[in-house]
Amino acid sequence: MMCETGSDCKNNNCQHIPRGGYCMPTYGDSLPNFYSLNQFEEFVSLKEIETHGKYVMLEMGTTWCSPCNVLASWLAWEDNEIEKKKWWRSKYTKIKELINNDKVILITILYEDENRNNANYETVYEWYDNFPDENTIILSDNNKELHKWLKPTGIPAITLLDSNMNVIVYTNRGLNVAFDKLLELIDE
Repeated sequence: MMCETGSDCKNNNCQHIPRGGYCMPTYGDSLPNFYSLNQFEEFVSLKEIETHGKYVMLEMGTTWCSPCNVLASWLAWEDNEIEKKKWWRSKYTKIKELINNDKVILITILYEDENRNNANYETVYEWYDNFPDENTIILSDNNKELHKWLKPTGIPAITLLDSNMNVIVYTNRGLNVAFDKLLELIDE
């Protein structure tokens, strides 16, 4: 939703990003329900994922996004190219352990394919074929429903959610904010 001031938004969070003011998610906002097929052709409702009290990282990405590919390659293949990125912090290696040990849930939402067309189930299947990570739920945002809500401007854009799918930290670009907050919460 377009906005001029915070009072124009249900959550009072009007952010002026390139091309105008938008009502953006903020702490405590509940993720809208979203349905998609995952990489195993199972119908998934985000609101019905059994989190068992775990934190959830929701990644918005595309197949054409180089940093998205680097992140997925690190998770699936232990490719260390990610460590060469200027935004990478050595403490983030713990994130992979948390995901692999089922302490944190990672959900990758692909919203565009390599041709910048809307993602679909084939996009999810190809992504999983390229990055076969059993610990990541992969979904497609066929109609860009979540994209419209999260409005990523730099990808991957990772939002940290609590076990009830409520926003803990939101950013429309990058992974540092979510990774840093997750590590802070885990170390408490």
